[in-house]
This record gives sequence, C-alpha cells and structure tokens, in this order.
Amino acid sequence: MMKPKINTIIIPDIHGRTFWKEAIPHVEAGTPCIFLGDYVDPYDDEGISGLDALKNLREIITFAHQYEDRVTLLLGNHDLSYLGDPWGLWTVYSDRFCHEWADVISEYFNENTDNCSLCAYREIGGRPFLFSHAGMHPVWVNWCGLFDDIDKGDAKALATKVDELYRESLKAGGRTEFMDALAMVGAIRGGSSFAGSMVWADIREYDDVEGCFTQVFGHTAQKNTIDGTWDGPYSVGNNICVDCGKCFYLDDKGILRYWDADRAVRV
Repeated sequence: MMKPKINTIIIPDIHGRTFWKEAIPHVEAGTPCIFLGDYVDPYDDEGISGLDALKNLREIITFAHQYEDRVTLLLGNHDLSYLGDPWGLWTVYSDRFCHEWADVISEYFNENTDNCSLCAYREIGGRPFLFSHAGMHPVWVNWCGLFDDIDKGDAKALATKVDELYRESLKAGGRTEFMDALAMVGAIRGGSSFAGSMVWADIREYDDVEGCFTQVFGHTAQKNTIDGTWDGPYSVGNNICVDCGKCFYLDDKGILRYWDADRAVRV
C-alpha cells in the first residue's frame, strides 16, 4: 500500500528540542509546515540548557526565513513572555522563564514578530483546519468580545481576525485589548478566567466542546510524569492536542498522522 502523501507538517511545542529537524528534507522538497509555538524555556528534566534553546531558536528562525513561502511560525505563551513590558504581558511569564538569556531571546522575537503569527487556517481534503498554540476555546472567543463582528464558526474568518488584531497590536507597540485577552488563563492553569486564551487554553478545558472545524494545537504536554514517556495525541471531539515531542502531518485527505508510523491519529 502506498504511504499517504504528506500535505502539511505539524511541529508542536519545541522547548529547545531538535525533533523538528526531521522535517527539514520534506520542507526543502516543497512541503509546508506549521510550528505551533513555545520554542524556548526547556523542561528541567530534559537536559536542555537555556543556551541550547536559544541556539535552537536561532536555527528555527533562520530556517523559517530560508523557506518563508512554506514555513509558518506561530507563537505560544512562553514566546509572548519575551516580547517585553511594553506589551503588558508580564502575567504570562512561566516558571521556566530564562532570565539568563532573556535579553537575547527577546531581541530575536522582537526582530521577527512580523514573520510570526498566532494562528493559521488551512483547508485540506475539503476540511477546514485552524492551528494555534493552545486552541481557540469557544468560551474564550465569546467571552473576550473581540470576535462579535464575524462568524465565530468560520475558521478562516477567525484566523483572519486574529491576524488583524495581532498586527494592530504590533503597530500600537503597547498594551491592547487583544493582548489583555491573550493573557486570560483558565482555572485549571491557576487563572481566574472561564477558559484560557488561544495561547493558554488547556486541552482539559475542552470537555464536551465540539466546534464547526478541526483544531490542531499543542501547549498541554502529553507526557507521563511518572516515567517521562510521551503518550499519543489527545483529542476531545474535533480538538486535537499534539504536544508529544514529535512531528505529525496531515495527508491530502485531511487525516492527521504520526510522523514515524504509518497510522492515523484517532479523531
């Protein structure tokens, strides 16, 4: 049986890891790929230093510039932490924030904000997909009040609106209503909001949430805390968390598949 064709490569949370390099030959050959954010702030138990993560970030940005027509870099909560005080984002600092290399990491992110996004829309195999770091939880979409002028069930309209709000915030150069909305954290992550934002929502917040389109995101590590092994992607309805320390891909029929095995992810 012929192996399914790779349509789009999905690269979840990096945190200094180098598994993303497995996708390089395919991107060089013309395949698009989407990074789901969180490039820095490695986990303490993985033996990756802050400097290692910084060097890896530099490689990723160079790679994205080299293949800017096919590489999409999305930002996560750990990345937004380094955009600095003018954005009023101190509330999204993580407990692994790298103070030692913060100035350099911040410089890299601030120099490349125009080349990054917060979400991406694709139609693959006739199916609409929305990609972001933590998913656009419908409770957050409704609660923050920034999407009342569009069809909230339209993935393309949501992606377009988010990009518009993100670009406006960049031009404003400071705190905006949108940036405040991004800092909303749900109770399961220690916050006070009804649901986390598109960079903070936890997959455990998605119980009984079924949308009009498929969402693919990371943010919630699918890692066994007892022995450190990675579990597979976790899905609730058509919301799929792929933060598993490995690449995935969508085939031409819009089926999400494991990178290193000829099998589909159950959705």
